[in-house]
Amino acid sequence: MLIIRNCNLINMAGIYEEKKDLVVEDGKILDICDNAVSKYNVGHVSIDACGNYVTPGFVEPHCQLGVKEQVFRFEGDDADESTDPILPQLRALDAINPADEGFQMALAGGVTTAVTCPGNANLIGGTCAAIKTAGHTVSELTMVPELAFHMCLTDGVRNTYSGKRAPKTRLASAALIREALIKAKNYHTLWKLAEEDPARKPPKFDMKLHSLMRVFDGMPVKFTVKRSHDITTAIRIAEEFGLNYTLEDCTEAWLIPDILKQHNAKCVVGPSYGAKSNENRYRDPIIGSVLEEHGITFAASTGHPGMNIELTAIHLTLMHKKGLASIAALEAATINAARFCGLDHRVGSLEPGKDADIVIWDGHPLDYYSSASTVLIEGKVVYQNKH
Repeated sequence: MLIIRNCNLINMAGIYEEKKDLVVEDGKILDICDNAVSKYNVGHVSIDACGNYVTPGFVEPHCQLGVKEQVFRFEGDDADESTDPILPQLRALDAINPADEGFQMALAGGVTTAVTCPGNANLIGGTCAAIKTAGHTVSELTMVPELAFHMCLTDGVRNTYSGKRAPKTRLASAALIREALIKAKNYHTLWKLAEEDPARKPPKFDMKLHSLMRVFDGMPVKFTVKRSHDITTAIRIAEEFGLNYTLEDCTEAWLIPDILKQHNAKCVVGPSYGAKSNENRYRDPIIGSVLEEHGITFAASTGHPGMNIELTAIHLTLMHKKGLASIAALEAATINAARFCGLDHRVGSLEPGKDADIVIWDGHPLDYYSSASTVLIEGKVVYQNKH
């Protein structure tokens, strides 16, 4: 049993800046109470938080951690198989390198869970994996091997294939995704009929369609989109096929909040600052406060290594400085991110029964000068700031 005493606790489940003790057993939160040492008077290990802020570990809902390594070397960049724009059979899981420098950066930033994805070179790039950010092997890291499909409607795809093959335009991008989904839907129908009736012959096995057909069983889809008209195209395609989807990056989401609210769209925002380009011309941390003002729940992402995952708290702080409430900022990187990824039964808040993924900060998490001083994953200390 582990007791973390004297926490200034923000548990993302109703406790906000209250002095509490956390009790951990077998990698899970066992209890949250006022005086755990008296309540649990049996042998235990104790960590004194010394009145510092304690939060759940951050959840990074969309990145290429371990797939595109922090140092941009050719041999460490496996995010984009730019040989075919439609590759649903690929799995980010198969490219994860646990030795990527990004994992240590994630821990330094208080990030304990990440969803790592294929890159933005393909319209359908394969599946994303949910992982913890500490472990020596891929099997140790993995929470969900295939969490969601990644689809992309950005300039990255057209820049990759333009002049070589489709898509050259937004017209072709949308059409190729629709074509793949229509084929997968027909394949899914025939496959399910054959499962229900052994007398029926299943369709000829097709690895692409067999993988993609899972979206018609409810497997989530992550649409990476930046411009407002691409956001609405993603919504249109998703609703046309009844997909369980989220919108990722969402650079211009703050320009169309009414549309997002009308469609009850789930937005994963970010990074909301950084390098400018035609697609990113309206990138602004004000996005958080605008979405909050319109009652749109959102999650926050760094898109690592596009933005260093160690700067997760800084990303939240910039949105807070532009008017986003502090609790909403923290929710965006914890419970909202976990909920959007279907991981909130394990992570995103500190509650009995959930994983003991805990960060002790040396100041308020949204203070520019604060750092994660101690990070625990499933009750084990995996990072300590020596400075």
